[in-house]
Order: sequence, then structure tokens, then C-alpha cells
Amino acid sequence: MIDWEVTTAGLRVSDRRAAVEIAAPDWGEFYAGGSLPRLVDTTVSGQVSKLGFGTPRATVTSLTNGGGHTSIDDDRTELPPDSYLLDVPTPIETAVRFDGPATVHAPERSLELSFGGRQSVTLGFRSPFRGPESTIRIPPTPAGFARAISHLHAGFETTGPAKSLPALRGHPSRIEFAETVEIPDVIASATAETGIELRVPADLETILTVSPLAYYLQARVSIEEGVVPTITAPGLTHRLDGDLPEVVASLLRRVFYLDCCCREAGPPLAGLPDPDRLGLDPDRLSDPVRRLAAYLELDADSIDLPEWHLATYLPAEPEAARALPYALDRLSLIRPPETRPLDGKELLRRSLTDFYRRGDRPSASVEAVKPVLGPARSHAWVDETVPIDVFNARTEAFENGLSGLDTDGRLPFIVVQNDPEMGEEYAEVARIYENHAADLPIDVTAHRELTCEELSAVFERPSAFVHYVGHCDTEGLRCTDGNLSVEEIPESNAQTFFLNACGTFYEGEALVERGSVAGGVTFSKVLNEQAATVGTTFARLLVYGFSIDRAMQLARRQIMMGKNYAVVGDGTHVLGGRRDRHPGTLLAEPTDGGFSVTYDVLPNWTAGGWYYPRGIGSDTPHLYGTTTESTLDRASFLAVVESIDAPIIYEGQFFWPEDLASQLRSQN
Repeated sequence: MIDWEVTTAGLRVSDRRAAVEIAAPDWGEFYAGGSLPRLVDTTVSGQVSKLGFGTPRATVTSLTNGGGHTSIDDDRTELPPDSYLLDVPTPIETAVRFDGPATVHAPERSLELSFGGRQSVTLGFRSPFRGPESTIRIPPTPAGFARAISHLHAGFETTGPAKSLPALRGHPSRIEFAETVEIPDVIASATAETGIELRVPADLETILTVSPLAYYLQARVSIEEGVVPTITAPGLTHRLDGDLPEVVASLLRRVFYLDCCCREAGPPLAGLPDPDRLGLDPDRLSDPVRRLAAYLELDADSIDLPEWHLATYLPAEPEAARALPYALDRLSLIRPPETRPLDGKELLRRSLTDFYRRGDRPSASVEAVKPVLGPARSHAWVDETVPIDVFNARTEAFENGLSGLDTDGRLPFIVVQNDPEMGEEYAEVARIYENHAADLPIDVTAHRELTCEELSAVFERPSAFVHYVGHCDTEGLRCTDGNLSVEEIPESNAQTFFLNACGTFYEGEALVERGSVAGGVTFSKVLNEQAATVGTTFARLLVYGFSIDRAMQLARRQIMMGKNYAVVGDGTHVLGGRRDRHPGTLLAEPTDGGFSVTYDVLPNWTAGGWYYPRGIGSDTPHLYGTTTESTLDRASFLAVVESIDAPIIYEGQFFWPEDLASQLRSQN
């Protein structure tokens, strides 16, 4: 649901997770209504001479000139008379329909659309977040799961290649247990009949493993004793022989990315195979069965496709039904959890007790294990074991993420310092949040030396993010009058958190169980200086727009004991007050002729959208998960580093742009 209100500065728009403020200093009367050539949740129309947005990037599309796209990135663009659609990558998807002439200007950290005088405009807004709107009830049996999965794609708005667009895939229904199958009429009537069937044995692990493929193919799942998992359709039979998780991952990757190649909705995308070169005629592929048959005829080894974005590890137990709709909404692979003993060297446990952030009490260490991971860039672990290199998801976390903040469109950030010796990290993270609060809907509150009752109240109060800097031991988070065990808190209304202290895994897990969505934690003891480095980097990455998991992946690269940091809850969650809806990472290496540069944007929570590169290579839009690559001379590379607002991995090490620019200039 989208809410909007007129303010003295313009317009404020909010949904359950995010808020966007649009500057319109001389607005006339705004009113609900108006039309856009785009699927949106709500529209608002009015008269303005200019509009301002808190991001320096946008895309302008001509509505009469064959849909030509122009990327706006730090430049001043003069638009001649025409009808246009401006897409702005704010946390809530924002589009503006207007007539030229107009000017689009992108000064630092902002974007301005201006006209010669008052002009009628229509703004459209769409929340990128969806929740289940119906509930399917089934017996907790393989046959019951098969019936539910057969209807989870009811939210798809098409059976064509355009279903690869996330906006055209509605959230799957919840799954609950009952004695008999109960499919709501609205779900049954919305379930597409594609003619594709996936036959599987009565084995829950097999059914869960094939569920992402069945979901995306919009297939009916049927049980047949002793059968090898097989896709059937009129004129088509395809057995899923071999290692089933690997076979499913490969085929889903192929059909999804080829749909992205062949879809007509949205702009043409770089970084994907050319359908013509593959012999695919998009005009003939609207039928789901014919399209699948054409994809299966291609030589999979000859097609270069991006790595998959997410894998979820679900045990073959009835409880998996609660998490399954959320995993499929993120278009995640599903695999059974499997672990191996962890070599102690992987956590680099060393006896540097004088420098550990723990005071004089033992920390609550976790016996982590090594996961067997599938072909994906992020990994959600929904199991009782605690592995490294994943985010330790909980079903409650996905459900908690459906709730919003009742904070009038503002996003409270709270910083707590409960040890006077850790003032440097406290001051730096508070500065980062306050700097971004100037042009984002963030309200920053800082506390020092709280009692147990006061810290409990911090977590019980509605907030977007709580950053705790202090100590933790087996009795809980250290306070001035003792220790606070999170299990003593009746509920947590802190959506996200970072408990930057020793051995905070169990405290973070308890916060998720009591209402939080996700947060950063540690497995055992951490070094003071390194904890401060991770904490300040994590803070900046979150505000920039990275998901909780991706922010932690990047932040912990800076220290030797990085694997000691982890995420509990829904690692795909992003903060509402983020600066960029499509945050990316720049990877660079020096070469004989200059610098090899790659810009990488990993989807935060689902696949199929696109981004525009930041002055690297062409400005052609790229699919999430694909990269933009270029070779630059020293002057051009330095110019990119000085202009980009993104983390940089240079020669394998993490840098902020200003730090790398300073290093490069000193080497001249």
C-alpha cells in the first residue's frame, strides 16, 4: 500500500518499508489520479515548475519516439518538445510523466527536473515489496506440497517472457496445514494453465528441490511413485537426470535468463545473449510450451549466462512450508542443507585476548560449521545448524518483514555506545547516519551508557535500525547496571540491527524471534579495532542501499577475522532510507595498459530488473547480476574513482572511493 501526503517542501510518499521525499517548492494543488504507461500502485498529479529527488540518476523515455531511452547520470540534459516518462530509482519506484521542453540536471547526490514555467505532471509510485495476499491450506504430505506449489504462481500477470520482470510476479500465497486441501477461489481462478507438468516421486526433498523450476515454469506438480523427475507437455518430455539440485539450477537459470533476452517489455539489455544469434524468434515464443521446447533444444554449454543470485537451504520437513513462499518470491534455488566440520583456521581464532572486544567475561561462542553450497552468489540457511558464509535465515524473519513502521514516513536510526572506550566507532557511525539524514528521511538518535531497562526500551521502540557498540558475554549485552539478555525483552520493534560485540549470534537470533527482520552479529570474540572497521563500513553500505547480507559480505572483507561476522534473519532485507535502489560494486585491477574495471550490481531481493552503469563502458541498461566491463587509462580510471559513490575492490582489497583516489594521486 502506498500513502502520500503534501508537505511544505513538496510530496512525501511511503509504503510499509520505505519513504521518499520529492521537492516541489512551488507546487500547485496535488490530487490523486492521472494515467501512466506503466503498472503502478497509485498516481498523483499537479502543477510544478521543478521537481527534486534524492538520487543523481534517472532514465528518460520518449513516449512518441519509438520508446528511446536516455540515461541521466551527473550530466545536464536538455529535452526538446515531446512527451516523456522519467524513471527515478528511489526506494519506492517512481515515474513522472511530463511534456517537454524540460531540463534534467543531476548535481551531487540529487536530481532536478525543471521547466520554463508551471507544468502539469503525473507521478506514479509502485512499492517494490509484496506480501502474500491469500493462504493455501494443505495436509503436511508430499501430495499436499505438490498441490500448493502448483498454485503458488497465481500472482504472475503473464505466461510470456515478460514474467521475468519482478513487477509481473506477485507474491506467492502463504501455506498452512489442514486436513484437506483448501485453495481459495481467487487463487484457483488466477492459476494459469500452461500445459506444463512436472512429475515427481512422493519425496518431500525432491518436491522442494524442483519447486523453483515448477514455480517459474507455472507448471502443475503431480506425484507418481518411482518416477524420475520429469517435465512433460504436449509434444515434450524432458527428464531431470543427474544431480537433481544441479540440474534444476542449470535449467532454471537457462529458461529465466533466456526469457530476459526475449521479453519485449522494458529496454533492450546488454550482457545477455542475442536471441537472433541463438535462433530464437521472440514473436513466436509467447506460447509457454513452444518457448520451453525451443530453450531445451539449445546447447546449454554454448550459452554464457550470469550466476544465479540466491540459494535457500531448506530441510525436508513440513515446517519448510512456512518459508517456501518467501524463498520462491525471491526466485531462490532450493537445496537440502548439508554441512562438514569446520577447520579452525577458517575463523582465524587466535589468542590475542588483550585486544578482544569482551572485557573480562567469557563470550557466547558459536560452534559454526562449513556448508556445502550450491551455484549462487548469496545463500539463505533455514536450518538449526550454524554455518559460515551464509545468512542464517529464520522463517519468522520473512514474516516480520511484512510489517511496516508506524513512524509517519520517517526512519528512526538509533546508535548505542555502552562502553566508553569505544567512542571512535560510536562517533563515526553516528556521523555517517547524520550526514545522510540531510537528504534522506532518517532521524538519528544517539545514546551512551544505557541501563538494562533503557536498552530494552530501545529495542522495543519502533525503529528502522539499531547499531549497538559495546560488550556481550554469556549473560547478554553489557549495560551500566548488569547484562540484558534479549530473551527478557517481550518484543523487538527494531526492524534491523548490528550487535557489534563479542559473540552476539544468540542475542541477534532472539531479536529476530521477537520481531526483528535481520541484523549483523558475531560468532565469537572480535578485535576492538577490527570491529570498529567492520561497524563503520557496514553502516555506510546499509545507508547506500545494499542488503543486510551484501553489506556484511563487503564490510568483513577488510579484516582477517571476517568470517567471524554473520547475518541472522532475512539477509535480502534493505533499509527504507537507502540512497540507491541499485547499489553496485566497482572491481578494478591494474594492467599493463591501464586498469581493468568491472561494475557489478547484484539484485538485493529478486531477479529480472536492470541498472544503468556509472560511466563505465556504454550506458546501455544491464540486467541485475551481469557486469559492465572496460579498460581505462590512468586519467580515466581516476576520474571514475573520483566521481563514483560506490565501494571499490582494488587488487582484492576494499576501498572507499575517496581513499583509493588519494592513494592513486599519491602514486603520481
